[in-house]
Amino acid sequence: MPLYNFRHKQSGKVLEIDLPIQEREEFLDQHPEYQQVITAPTTIVHERGTNLRVSDGFRESLSRVKETYKINNIKSY
Repeated sequence: MPLYNFRHKQSGKVLEIDLPIQEREEFLDQHPEYQQVITAPTTIVHERGTNLRVSDGFRESLSRVKETYKINNIKSY
């Protein structure tokens, strides 16, 4: 569900609300004293090649999972 920011027109107080699109429209209709504030979207940064260090116990558990479930999309560390 998207996260929306609404600013009170008189006080300037900002509300951050998690709403479906339909409920956002209802919120704005029911609360004309608020206006939606457009902000930059949250970005998720994914960097390839990071040095993720895991314990040997995790590697052992992961190898057992790979033996049980014969799929190739489980990443080895």
